[in-house]
Amino acid sequence: MFTLLAKPLFYSALLFLFAHTGTPQSRIEDRTGKSETPAKTPKGPKRTVWNLDGGVFFSTDGHLPNGSCFRLSGQLSAANFFDGLRRVDTVESITYAVHEKVVVDYPAELFVTLHLLDFPCTLDLKETAVRPPLTREIMSTLRLNFYWKDGIAMRPVETSKRTGASVKRLTPYATDAGNDLAPRFEWNYAFTVASEGVPLTNDLVLVIETEDRKIAARVAARM
Repeated sequence: MFTLLAKPLFYSALLFLFAHTGTPQSRIEDRTGKSETPAKTPKGPKRTVWNLDGGVFFSTDGHLPNGSCFRLSGQLSAANFFDGLRRVDTVESITYAVHEKVVVDYPAELFVTLHLLDFPCTLDLKETAVRPPLTREIMSTLRLNFYWKDGIAMRPVETSKRTGASVKRLTPYATDAGNDLAPRFEWNYAFTVASEGVPLTNDLVLVIETEDRKIAARVAARM
């Protein structure tokens, strides 16, 4: 059975140039009459700060062997955990912090919400091929798997649970021809994922597989 069913904030520094009053000099004379070049002030490490407030958002496109296509989007969140959370990247390291307090692990439980929409395989208006709609029967054959990804290594999530599901029929653009068009739907799902002790450097990967174990879609909630 089908079990599924931040925007980077860059802190930039403003460089203020203070000019000397009078004639500028490129060299400084000492008391012995010798000249020396002023030492350059070393620059601090380059930092990139990502705002994770509200959780992690992700999206991808999926394709099925029969020609059906869909758009998968979602959010990774947790009660109060992401409030004020920042990721700070430097050349040497990646750290996560909330108000200067370093955080290293996920909370005990994460919430994953998914939105799956019957979607065109291409936005090329010249494409005239009629693709099959994503039906309830097709959805019932798909499987969703969660993995933790550390570098290139992946391991299955030990515990996950579906907590909600709903389906809604889409209103066709050509309302007058609605009765002649195949119905198309959108699906919404909610899950909980056990995450106690998992480092924040691990990404949560979602993989949707067909009945014969072929990958229809894959996306990572990247911290």
